[in-house]
Amino acid sequence: MLLVKGIKLPAGEDESKLQQLLEKKLKHPVRSYGIHKKSLDARKEPFYVYSLLVDIENEERYLKYKDIESYVKEDFSLLKRKIDETCIIAGYGPSGIFAAYRLAEAGYKVLVFEKGKRIREREEDVERFFRHGILDESSNVQFGEGGAGTFSDAKLTTRIKDPFIGYILDVFVKHGADPKIRYENHAHIGTDEVRRIIEKITDDLTEKGVEFHFAEAMKQIVLDEERKVTAIKTDQGEYHCDHLLLGIGHSAYETIMMLKEKGVQIEKKDMAVGFRVEHPQKLIDERQTKGQIESANEYFLRYKGEKGVYSFCMCPGGIVIPAMSDKETIVTNGMSYAARDSGIANSAILIQIPKEEFEDGYDYLHQIESDAYHYSSSYRALSQNISDFMKGELNELIFSSTYPLKTVLYDFNQFFCEKDLKIIKEALCDFDRKIPGFIEKGIMVGPETRSSSPVRITRDSSYQSINTKKLYPMGEGAGYGGGIMSCALDGIRIANAIILNHEEI
Repeated sequence: MLLVKGIKLPAGEDESKLQQLLEKKLKHPVRSYGIHKKSLDARKEPFYVYSLLVDIENEERYLKYKDIESYVKEDFSLLKRKIDETCIIAGYGPSGIFAAYRLAEAGYKVLVFEKGKRIREREEDVERFFRHGILDESSNVQFGEGGAGTFSDAKLTTRIKDPFIGYILDVFVKHGADPKIRYENHAHIGTDEVRRIIEKITDDLTEKGVEFHFAEAMKQIVLDEERKVTAIKTDQGEYHCDHLLLGIGHSAYETIMMLKEKGVQIEKKDMAVGFRVEHPQKLIDERQTKGQIESANEYFLRYKGEKGVYSFCMCPGGIVIPAMSDKETIVTNGMSYAARDSGIANSAILIQIPKEEFEDGYDYLHQIESDAYHYSSSYRALSQNISDFMKGELNELIFSSTYPLKTVLYDFNQFFCEKDLKIIKEALCDFDRKIPGFIEKGIMVGPETRSSSPVRITRDSSYQSINTKKLYPMGEGAGYGGGIMSCALDGIRIANAIILNHEEI
């Protein structure tokens, strides 16, 4: 099999023309081909750039040509056998899902404990909150089957180069995802589709022998005299384990407090706070690709000032959602369905907060979330026109936010300290130069406080806690991930480390 790179096709052209372009490059008919990667170049007239997997006679003769190389698909299969060791996974977000998947493939006994409910029940709880403001603190956007990424755009992007990215995508496709996610440059699944896919993965793991405990949160870890984890306790019982994989998510404050009390080494880390911005999707499409690409377009913005300001979790054609897990707080996030057809683009705009600026990150964030609630006197989010924010004014919104629990006008000039306020306004001016109309045609909704964990559970080269044996912190809540793919990869790395260590013994 050959990998042929750099095949270009103008936006709007039918992909059936790829074979003609490919054979023109190779000067020979091909037996078959498939898309390996697809990316958009929109700097001038937009066009797509493809890397293609090609089956052709006498492959060796083409290897001397530019942008052509031999391709062998990675083999991730394991020799499955029954292993007499129990792995407990606390938290069933991306890191928990893929750690469980890999360990089950290898033959370990796997028990999964998740504070929240299965997706069908969780959907009902989230919908009740979106409609009526009735929050279930154990079953919400943050907690439940699939983790926080279940109620998002379900982006499958990461800067990490790792062969197991293909493994993750194959698992998603096996359980119902569109095969295009394997090659699209900014692939996403959508909240509606990823929910059904995760349900199928859970059902598959159940058939493989994984034991699930939904609506059963880990309350304590049990340590022996050598500070080795031997069991966990929940409100329903005590469960022995040989390995404890901790994928608790960035909102599991109670678990972090319990770990601190047990002496597990945890350190502060930098984080970010800000707000969501919303714009008509047509504005973004016109600015990004001159309206020539039908699908909803994304943007990625970054400003390097005295502090970094950047866009995060951009949701084309999506909605802003209430993402709190604690009562009498306000937290916003973004979510898109697979069709991305709301007509409104939203994204977080965040400023970096270095760890030196706070004592306890959770207390710092919770204070922001509580203050927002008390200003609103409800779960209505805070909102302002971006142009009014820049001028220090407060007028009616130029369009209604997609946030389902409504909004209340608020001057975000009160939200930031003077230094950060100056940096954010500089950043917004920079973003407006890159996307003209960003200021005049946008609104802001907030606060956004759950972009990442404010702590890192320190671990060593074996992925174990640096001072607590057999405890494997993983994913976003432990400070080792920032999205579905990076967290899933982290879970796989830890599973592979456990498997490899067993094989070496």
